[in-house]
Amino acid sequence: MPDTYGARTLAELPTHSVHYGQDAFQQTCLNMISTGIHKWGFVIYRCAYDDDELWNRYLAQLKSFYHDNLVKERRAELLEPYLDLTVIEDQATLDNASRFEVRKHFNQWLSGQNIPKLSAHDYTHIARPIRLPRFRYCLYVDKQCLDTVTQFQAANDGTALFPDLVQPMVYALIDRAWTPNGTEDPHDPFEALRKKTLEEADDEEEDDDEEDAFERGHPLIDGSDHRYVGWQYCNAIYVGTTYDELHRRSGLEHVDSYCRPPAIYPCGDVSMPS
Repeated sequence: MPDTYGARTLAELPTHSVHYGQDAFQQTCLNMISTGIHKWGFVIYRCAYDDDELWNRYLAQLKSFYHDNLVKERRAELLEPYLDLTVIEDQATLDNASRFEVRKHFNQWLSGQNIPKLSAHDYTHIARPIRLPRFRYCLYVDKQCLDTVTQFQAANDGTALFPDLVQPMVYALIDRAWTPNGTEDPHDPFEALRKKTLEEADDEEEDDDEEDAFERGHPLIDGSDHRYVGWQYCNAIYVGTTYDELHRRSGLEHVDSYCRPPAIYPCGDVSMPS
C-alpha cells in the first residue's frame, strides 16, 4: 500500500479508498479530488453577540482544534491550506436566532453559492457536491455553546494529558435538510431517485436507519418527539474528524452514532447543562 501521507498536493493523492488505510481524513481527501471542490470545513453561525472577546476566543479555539486534528492525523500540510471557516454573523437577524431560523438562512445562503450540480469525477458515492458536509451541515453557536469555551479553557491549561476528557467546548451541528416529517433536501431533486437506485441491502439498511431515526415518543425538542431532531451537540475537540465522518451515506442521523440532545457527541455520556 502506498504511503499517501507523503502527498503534498491533491494531484498526488490516490483516487480509491483502498489506498488510504486508516487515514482519518480519507473521505475529505477523496471527495475534494472527486467533486473538484477543494474548500472544506463547516460554515459557522454566530447567534450570540453580548461578548466579542469571548466570541474571538471561541473561534480561535475552534481553529486550533481543526489544526490539532490535522496534525495528529498527519494531514496538516496538505489540507490546512484548503480549510475555509466561513463565519456568518449579523446581529440584527441572528442574535438569539433559533435553530429553525438558522436552518432556513443556511438553505437560502446556499442558493447563492453557485455549487456545481455534478462532481468532476466519480471516485466516491457523492455524485452531487451539494451532499458534501460543508453544504449539508452548519455550526450553530448560541450563548450556551459560547460559554463552553470558558469551561474548557479553565479545565485545560495546556498540561492535560487527555484534553478530550475535560469539560468540552461545544457547538450544535444543524442538518439543513431536516424537517419534522423526515429529511428533504430542497437543493437536491435527485435525492429520491438516488435512494431508489441503492443496492438492495444498503436500501434496506437505510430504511431501517431512517425508521429508527424518526421513532417517536421522545421528550419534545424544537417541537419534535422524534429520535432524530435535525441537530446534535458536538465536542468541538473532534471538529475536523467529525467533518470527515459526515461524508458517510447515512449522515448525522445514523442510528448507531447519533446523540439526541442534550447528550454530546461522540459518546453521549456527557450532556449540556439545562
